Amino acid sequence: MPVSVDIVLPCYNPNDKWHLELLKFHASAKEHYRLNFILVNDGSSPGRIDQQIRELEKHQIIVNYIAYEKNRGKGFALRSGVSRSKSSFCLYTDIDFPFTDHSTLLLIHSLVSGQYDVVAGYREQEYYGKKMSRFRRSLSKAFRFFIKDILKMQVTDTQCGLKGFNAKGKEKFLATKTDRYLFDFEFIYSVCKDPSLKVQTVAAQLKDDVVFSKMKMRILLQEMVNLLSILLFRQ
Repeated sequence: MPVSVDIVLPCYNPNDKWHLELLKFHASAKEHYRLNFILVNDGSSPGRIDQQIRELEKHQIIVNYIAYEKNRGKGFALRSGVSRSKSSFCLYTDIDFPFTDHSTLLLIHSLVSGQYDVVAGYREQEYYGKKMSRFRRSLSKAFRFFIKDILKMQVTDTQCGLKGFNAKGKEKFLATKTDRYLFDFEFIYSVCKDPSLKVQTVAAQLKDDVVFSKMKMRILLQEMVNLLSILLFRQ
C-alpha cells in the first residue's frame, strides 16, 4: 500500500489556474504515495476557489478544506492546516506548487525514508536570478548570511517554502507563534536548537514561470520586530 502523505496548501486570492499544478503533481506522485491535500483559505474573496475545488473533485481528488474570513497570515494558515494532518508524514508548500515536481518528490522520498524528523528545501544560487528584484535579492542573501555566519545554523535557507516533517517535527511546527513571513525561520531556528531532532536538506528548484511577490516596507519592518522576538524570547 502506498505511503500516506498530507500536503498542506495555504492560499490568499490565488490565480484561477492553481489547481492545474496540483493535478500535475498528483499525477507524478500517485503511483508512489497516497496524497491527502489540506487547503487553507486564508481570508480570500468569497467564491474565489470554489470552482477549482469542484474541478479537483471531478478527478477524484478530495480536498480537506479549511476557510476563515479574515486574512491571518501564512504561518497561521499553515498551523491551521497542519493541525488537521492525520498521516505520519506532512509537508507544506505554496498552492501554485512553485518548485519542480522532481524537487518536491525528492523531499518526500527523504522524509518517508524514516531517517529524518524534518526535511527542508533549500534554494541554490541560481534562484536569485529568477525575476527577483535587486532589493529582494540583496535582502535574501543578507538574511542567509546572518543565519549561516552569525547564528551558525545547520539549515542556512529557512525561507524556502517547501518543508516536511514527521510527528516529532509536526509538534515543533505547531509550537511556532509567528503568523507571517518569519514563521519558517522560527520553525527551523527551534529545530536546529533541538539536538533530538534529525534534519536533512534537499535542493529545491523553482519552476521557470514563477513570479515573485513584492514585499512592502511596512511588512519588512514588522518582520524585523518578529525576528528580534524570536531570538530573544522564543528559546
